[in-house]
Amino acid sequence: MSQATSNSCGSCTVCCMALRIIELEKPAGISCKHCLPGKGCGIYETRPDVCRAFHCGWRQVPQLGDAWRPDLSGVLMLTQEVDKLPEEHRASGKGVNFVILGGEKAILRPGFAEYVNTLVTRNVAVYLSADTPKTLMNEYLRERVAANDKPSVIEMLLHIYRLHVEMRALNNLTPMPWIEMA
Repeated sequence: MSQATSNSCGSCTVCCMALRIIELEKPAGISCKHCLPGKGCGIYETRPDVCRAFHCGWRQVPQLGDAWRPDLSGVLMLTQEVDKLPEEHRASGKGVNFVILGGEKAILRPGFAEYVNTLVTRNVAVYLSADTPKTLMNEYLRERVAANDKPSVIEMLLHIYRLHVEMRALNNLTPMPWIEMA
């Protein structure tokens, strides 16, 4: 991932719970045994390379401000490497997977739909997930964004999010501990 910017983790430890860390045999949705909630990594100096190299998308976009920090926004932004994107999006650089952790409230928060609009307008690959396989959103949002129809963009984001929650239920997966059910 890219070098982190001026955004600092502070007391956020969302990645320590949300992400699967193979090197530590840690599944997604379970707090890492080394995580000190609200403080950070208990083995910071000796943490695995995968943890050292990881910077969530929010850390890489300081213009988003503190309200976008994952523990405050309910959204963990993961960058998607260019070589793993559909060809039509590669010229726009890295993609973004918005992992919705805070339920519908995270999608409805001020600035979320606007940021998604900006990325879609720039042809950046925009994905949405909720501890599920990610969905490429651009084709569902392109016309709505072009028409400057924010309510319709929000409606589609909520619709896809709800499908992800249903997918978890159909597969008998329990909701992740941070997902707020509507």
